Amino acid sequence: MAVRLEFLTQDPQEIELAERYWAMDGEGVYLERVSDLLPFREVTQPGALAKHVRHFCRAYDGNQVCHVCNGEMRINGRSEAKKSPQRSSRPCGDCQKLQREEEETRAAASRAALEERLAPISARARSTVISYADLADDSVLILLAIEALIGPKLLQGVFSLRDCDELTPMGGDDFVRRLYRRGVLLDDPAVAEADAYFLKDGELWHKSALVRYFLPPDTLMGRGEEAFSLQRHRELTDAEALTNLWLDYSVADVMRYLHYQCSLHGQDLGSEALEKVEGAVRHGLRRYSVAQMWFIMWKVSKDAAALASRSYYSRESAAATIPTKIRKQLEIADQGSALRNEWTRPEPHIAGSLGMVFNDLFGLDEYSKGADVLELFASLSSQGRDDGVELSELATTFMNATLDGGKSLPALEAFADLVRAGLSTEDALWETINRNPALFQ
Repeated sequence: MAVRLEFLTQDPQEIELAERYWAMDGEGVYLERVSDLLPFREVTQPGALAKHVRHFCRAYDGNQVCHVCNGEMRINGRSEAKKSPQRSSRPCGDCQKLQREEEETRAAASRAALEERLAPISARARSTVISYADLADDSVLILLAIEALIGPKLLQGVFSLRDCDELTPMGGDDFVRRLYRRGVLLDDPAVAEADAYFLKDGELWHKSALVRYFLPPDTLMGRGEEAFSLQRHRELTDAEALTNLWLDYSVADVMRYLHYQCSLHGQDLGSEALEKVEGAVRHGLRRYSVAQMWFIMWKVSKDAAALASRSYYSRESAAATIPTKIRKQLEIADQGSALRNEWTRPEPHIAGSLGMVFNDLFGLDEYSKGADVLELFASLSSQGRDDGVELSELATTFMNATLDGGKSLPALEAFADLVRAGLSTEDALWETINRNPALFQ
């Protein structure tokens, strides 16, 4: 018999039942049907017999060997027996037990190594302080927007990325991570969800969705409402930071609308196409409003849908024309064609708490023209400067000071960055000087 039996009973009737159940001829055909073995005591259904037999008899198939130790494989029912010799695809019971024990040992060692790596991170997170007064203007605006969403959790507790989903129309992950990279927000492994942190090839990784973030205490005033309240009334003058944050937010607002339009027409843009669109949108927002860019998104999506109905276009090839169509619409607008500015926000499309902060502090919304916004931020950077200084005198002072200090190249690069951000020549010079006061003493 190919099946070897190992009895756990001395009951003659049970032994006889097991032998009859497993009895087969030389071809591997069972000699008796299961139904012929019933009833047996309280067992009356064929489906219950195999389970009942397993209680007092272990069966090992001589035709199956474990691929780990080459031992016989234990089987639970007739259907598992094989008619010819072969290696099993799974380990035998003893090997499975050994593998589980080894895996538990490795897991315990991994947990210990992870805890050892996380302990100093938690300790450092709990002891770190930052200067709220030194925070960049855009960091303060993002924090104000987060506070508008989660309230006291920002100042006294911890929060997750999920809590910030309504920071912008496209979520809040990128903005929260920006603060995390700057050290404005920290994470404490001790309060994170299970499996938030893990080791991979000796490196510590984390799953952002499971991490818990918090705002560390202020250097002077600690943590809480009193320390943070000063930031609500601080003077915001960093034109470059404010401009870039407005553009980041506005791009998200426009892209949310484009995704909405594409979903209506069944259009799918790949990552490369989306990157091109974001670049074009960001460029357009330096001059036009979010609502005007919405109009362009509506038009190009509609035009691409009409194009897809033509026999020589597929839906995919038509959608691929959207980035070029956006740039074309911006070219037409730059040449004097008026863009509609009354486009309304769709019902499910929120402005987000960051949009509300921009509105509360600067009166900006989806109808604010990009050129006006950049001019507004540029004007903020001129606060506190000496307007009696002539532009030519200012430029001469700037060049002489940077040349004498041997820092002309980084100073010119900083000046160029501010001009690209939309500042005028004079405003860019003043902003560069304000950021490097030691050069002009």
